[in-house]
Amino acid sequence: MISGTSADAIDAALVQIEGRSMRLLRFASRPYPPETRELIFALMEDRATVRQLSRAHFLIGELFADVALAVLEGEKVDLIGSHGQTVAHLPYETPPSTLQIGEAAIIAEKTGTLVVSDFRTADLALGGQAAPLVPYFDSWLLRSPEVDRAAINIGGMANVSWVPRVGDVRGWDSGPGNVVSDALAERYLGQPADFDGKFAAGGRVVPEILAQMLLHPYFSGTGPKSTGREDFGRDFIEPYLTQAQPADLMRTALALTAETLLNSMRPLIQGPFEMVVGGGGYHNPVLMQELRDRAAGLPLQRLVGFEEFGITADAREACAFALMAHETLHGRPSSVATVTGARRPAILGKISFPS
Repeated sequence: MISGTSADAIDAALVQIEGRSMRLLRFASRPYPPETRELIFALMEDRATVRQLSRAHFLIGELFADVALAVLEGEKVDLIGSHGQTVAHLPYETPPSTLQIGEAAIIAEKTGTLVVSDFRTADLALGGQAAPLVPYFDSWLLRSPEVDRAAINIGGMANVSWVPRVGDVRGWDSGPGNVVSDALAERYLGQPADFDGKFAAGGRVVPEILAQMLLHPYFSGTGPKSTGREDFGRDFIEPYLTQAQPADLMRTALALTAETLLNSMRPLIQGPFEMVVGGGGYHNPVLMQELRDRAAGLPLQRLVGFEEFGITADAREACAFALMAHETLHGRPSSVATVTGARRPAILGKISFPS
């Protein structure tokens, strides 16, 4: 289970893992109540108290437990992996820190199932960025002896797992995914997202604004690197609000996501490759067209969703943390040190037992 940095919904995937194969049995996604989503944003943006943080930790645990029960439909499972809700990710500060909330003991008690949670802290303790973690899953699922693959998740942030035919998987956050367009949608449309890209479709990319956005220091930094709303939250859009029409800003925000995704991959593209896309951004046809158009001239063979590999685009991250929980229960590391920058791979997570 997971809720991403867009804080739009809790996703839960029921999967069966046998050896190196995974079968997605059911998937459920439940939106946060509006007041809970606003509380999460208040926490992310330093507008909340410690009292509110404590309350949110247990409230979100209850909500995660409810979604788990919904996807289980009365079935018993061996374990649950719960990533929780990220409210802070500060790997560059001293000391580095990250915080995911959603009390796992509540999930364990309400479902009667062992829960693995708090996946990121072990990697951080080993000197890593604690992100991205999903490249482990992408390598497990997508490795091919015939073609390089870029597994792309476009949630609040956009991240890439580069899974080559031979060699180590690489992974990084390329920058904002939906977070900038979501902030514009809230401001101009009064809704959490520009659904199906309808508003952006009526706009045009403003090259001058795109060029300004691309000057953000995150894009010129070297890896391993990860980012969050701390870099690309609501404050990021403020300087641009008076520079263009709303629909043009929305279209430019999508161009920023596509351009930074491709720019981050260019140094690794040595021949034909595929892009396998998941996350909410996959459902935005305008964003997908920006990605295709800006990939012109690259040896891109095809752009597909995760459905091609037995799971859905929306379920990818929930499936990933189910696999990581499975690995933890078997005492196996599931972080990729070359991706996060940690001193060595880590066994991720903490275990909560039901009574």
